[in-house]
Amino acid sequence: MGFCLFSTLASAQTVTSPLPVITEGQLDNGLRYTIVPLSGQQQRLDIRLLVESGSLDEQDGESGVAHMVEHMVFRATQDYPAGLGQTLGQQGWVRGQHYNAMTNYERTVYMLSPPAGKPSLGLALNVLAQIAGQVRFEPEDWQRERQVILEEWRGKLGVAERMNQQRVAAIRHGSRYPERPVIGTEDSIQNTPVTVLHRFYDRWYHPRNMRLMVIGDVQPEQVKQAISQAMGNLPDTPIPARESYEPALRQQLHVVRLQDSQSSVSQVSFVFRFDDAAAKATGEEGIRRRLINQITLDALSKQVQRQPLSSSSAVSSLVVRKSDVGDTTVALGLFASVLPDGHQQGVNAVLQEIARLQRYPLHEPDIIAIKDTLRQSAEKMAATPEQREFSDWVQQLVVSWQQDRPYIGKQQLGQQVLAALKTITTDDINACLQRWLSSPDQLVQFSVPGSLPFTLPSAAAIEQQRQLAAQSELAPLQLPVARVTPVLPPAEGRGEVTAVRPFPEQKVEEWQLANGDRLVWLRTPQAGKTVSLTVLSPAGFMAPGREPWLSQLAAQLFSKSGPAGWKGRDLNEWEKARKLALSLDYQPDELRWSGSVSSDKLDALLHLYHVMNRSAGIDEGDLRESLAELKRQQVTREQSISAQRERESAELQFGKTGMPFPTPEQLDGVTREQLTQQWRQTVAAPVTYYLLADLPAEQLRPLVERYLASLPRQAGGESPQHLALEGKRERISAINLEPRADVYLWSFSPQTWTPQQAVQVNIASRLAARYLKASLRDDAQGIYNLKMESRLNDKSRRIETVLRFTTSPQRVQELRRNAQQVLETLATRITPQDVEQERKQFIHSERARQQDSTTLMSRLILSYRNYHDPRYLTQLDSLAPAITFDAVRDAASRLWHPQNQVLYITLPNITLPQEKKS
Repeated sequence: MGFCLFSTLASAQTVTSPLPVITEGQLDNGLRYTIVPLSGQQQRLDIRLLVESGSLDEQDGESGVAHMVEHMVFRATQDYPAGLGQTLGQQGWVRGQHYNAMTNYERTVYMLSPPAGKPSLGLALNVLAQIAGQVRFEPEDWQRERQVILEEWRGKLGVAERMNQQRVAAIRHGSRYPERPVIGTEDSIQNTPVTVLHRFYDRWYHPRNMRLMVIGDVQPEQVKQAISQAMGNLPDTPIPARESYEPALRQQLHVVRLQDSQSSVSQVSFVFRFDDAAAKATGEEGIRRRLINQITLDALSKQVQRQPLSSSSAVSSLVVRKSDVGDTTVALGLFASVLPDGHQQGVNAVLQEIARLQRYPLHEPDIIAIKDTLRQSAEKMAATPEQREFSDWVQQLVVSWQQDRPYIGKQQLGQQVLAALKTITTDDINACLQRWLSSPDQLVQFSVPGSLPFTLPSAAAIEQQRQLAAQSELAPLQLPVARVTPVLPPAEGRGEVTAVRPFPEQKVEEWQLANGDRLVWLRTPQAGKTVSLTVLSPAGFMAPGREPWLSQLAAQLFSKSGPAGWKGRDLNEWEKARKLALSLDYQPDELRWSGSVSSDKLDALLHLYHVMNRSAGIDEGDLRESLAELKRQQVTREQSISAQRERESAELQFGKTGMPFPTPEQLDGVTREQLTQQWRQTVAAPVTYYLLADLPAEQLRPLVERYLASLPRQAGGESPQHLALEGKRERISAINLEPRADVYLWSFSPQTWTPQQAVQVNIASRLAARYLKASLRDDAQGIYNLKMESRLNDKSRRIETVLRFTTSPQRVQELRRNAQQVLETLATRITPQDVEQERKQFIHSERARQQDSTTLMSRLILSYRNYHDPRYLTQLDSLAPAITFDAVRDAASRLWHPQNQVLYITLPNITLPQEKKS
């Protein structure tokens, strides 16, 4: 099961709670518990049971068994012989929403968020008591559940998983991690007998190996009694000693190649592995060591980013990464992204930088600046009483609880950080770096794209290169450059507002600007002190006159680099200093800017938008890295299964194969002039501004006339709509590298958009997903997950449905028929109880949505796109009454059109053996 669970008793308005007084204790049988009372949370409840056992605790012949047990505990138990999951479902609990679980290398966690909240505390604790000691492991249950796990395994297959396995084998070599994949193997899932699962459960599932956490609107003494009553009778059984799972560190230079025909990664990395147990300690010394680590890593990253890269080099970027590879073992690496044929240059660049860092100390101004930033943050923490919303408290507390460390309140932590920072010197930081760089356990990784031939150098050859780098003349580390705060160039010209159209009922004004643009301003108290801006242009990258790939590249680079002469980091720091955000989303049929800022800094937001339209530039480093990334993708493009899947599915749906990828010659020929021309075309198109701001008009109007109405516009062709073709089509393509079948189903029905019908379609879609999961997973055990979405697209005026799932190649036709049957008969399956439950949930969620600026902005845009006025904003009370049994059934009948259907199935490119029948 996936790790995705939050309490569902969210209130209409966010309620925050102060730092709670945490109660900890232990039952006589060894079960440790933590109780976190959060005042004012309206009976919300989150309960978690942690079992200190994961895949690393598996013995030979038990591959994946920890995860298999996690699945089986929701089957038959002593008190719930029909199945724990089934019983909870009958009581209104939804898997993934009200109960869930996850297994990793080290532990298994069970999470409950009862739909009724606090009144269900007794039931929830009884459920966990069943999980902790009363699971029955019936052979028939295992035969059914193993099919679900097999489909979960199948769904994870792909290039990402294959590359991850290679990385784990490299970075964690010398440990059990590579040998203990959490989900197991196809063979272990198919053939492990239920007795092996039962034996693992009997070995590890005991109170002394478990911890319980209860968070919510609770009284600690009452919870203590409930815990004791539900779980106090579980027997106290000894737990086997856990083996050491740390990688075995030794003096070595381990050289590996990471390669997959579908991966475009082209990289060289040099990694140091070392023990860092001191930084994992609790208490003041642990905090001090973690601060030293953080300052060292930040200073090192600044230094490496500062080092110049030759424009003729095959190395496009150099970065530092640090990660845990064991409980106390840490890996630090320098990673060079290189062109597909540039691995030798990458090795030289990495070895030179390591030699330079070993020879010269980090610069003190960097260290002082980082400490100052940490000090300022700690001072704010120490001065501010901690208040958090429920889900935020859950996320914060669970992290320290899972690590079996006490939670330190932010005020206390701030004070401890301030005290520790006084004791940390520049010498401490440089000593830390040298300790890292002198670690004898070393690894060199060559990530080679596609199927390019590559000869892996020997450790001796790399060692010889390292000696040459150490003996060579190396310039000192680049000095920190005094940062000059960038200043936006002055706005050019001035325009005016030529007409105002008021809509007093919706508190909206529509301003016509002299350049042809339009501003739609919603003055609402909900905006508070924040201004939200959305800018929409109908000129997407498929508009006439565009070279789609080049236009996309230009938009990416100009929006990232900022005004001419700025670097990408200049823009980031300028925005951060003003707590301002402005981002670009470029689609085939639309260009969308999204921005937000406090109302007193609206001038800065509009000024930046003006400059991005008039005088944006391109950072040289960003251009080099972007072109290098496209060249890396080019290597795998011809043999890319995902690219072939995209082409074939686009041809099926739209009758064309989509946007061509640039050739190597086109990439080599890219110039700034070409990019600038594409960008100027893009930003010249007229736009509509949508603004949510609680400001007086006399404050807003001068800014609009100065920064927005002054922009020159040029009428251009809008992007054409690419609509799915009518008719029924299907294709089966044997292209998968993995033993799985991927099923894609698309359908559409003509439908004019209205807010009420959009809600009805959304609810019908949710019910369709529920019935599909019940049929394909719960009944047929043929899938693990599916993605199902139907929406009423106001642009195409269609109800558009897409369904995707992965399954066994041998069962693909059976399951796609099942799926189609569910969709075809959905209207007859939906019950009045289904609709009433969804209606209540909609009303509950709608209260929060009506206070949400993002939702308000979306509804304002929808209203103008469909009505050319803001009337939707005063029709919100009509949404819930539109959720009727007949209306939802009618919408459900149109999710799947009998004459507009596309089926696309991809199968393995080899013949597979027949699947075993359970």
